[in-house]
Amino acid sequence: MLFCDIVGFTTYCDENPPEKVVEELQALIGEYERIVLHHEMEKIKTIGDAFMATAGLFNRVPDPVFASLQCGLDMVAASRRTEPKWEVRVGVQFGPVVAGIIGQRQYVCDAVNMASRIAAHASPGTVATSGATWHRIRERGRGRSLGFVEIKGKGQIELIECQGLR
Repeated sequence: MLFCDIVGFTTYCDENPPEKVVEELQALIGEYERIVLHHEMEKIKTIGDAFMATAGLFNRVPDPVFASLQCGLDMVAASRRTEPKWEVRVGVQFGPVVAGIIGQRQYVCDAVNMASRIAAHASPGTVATSGATWHRIRERGRGRSLGFVEIKGKGQIELIECQGLR
């Protein structure tokens, strides 16, 4: 599960006309959708400026953790080259997803909540994941520990910042 959030979006909205904000957000989300497809992932939804995607929910992905982390790194890069060059935070969490019908379609799982909470602890312009998720691909990436943070409902969890994949 991947969760991406724009840093300072509310302030940006307060300082710019709605038409400009929507046009710029549309351009960025369009770029994110292309990136997600490139990594054979699925967009789940956008919630305001938050973008949620997953790997392996509908289509088999050989390495969902690697795909999600690379997708997150590509999203950070895209946000820096798309006007107004927003900074984003990305959180990635590996775990089962249970789909249930609430309205037309809704995805509910612990991994969604964890990815969102991890993203909230990531520095702007970075991709972070839990130590447990990083463990699945650590030999194919560079990362640094952000230490242990308190995650609501989970206690102390080590976070790792993904600095690159090979």
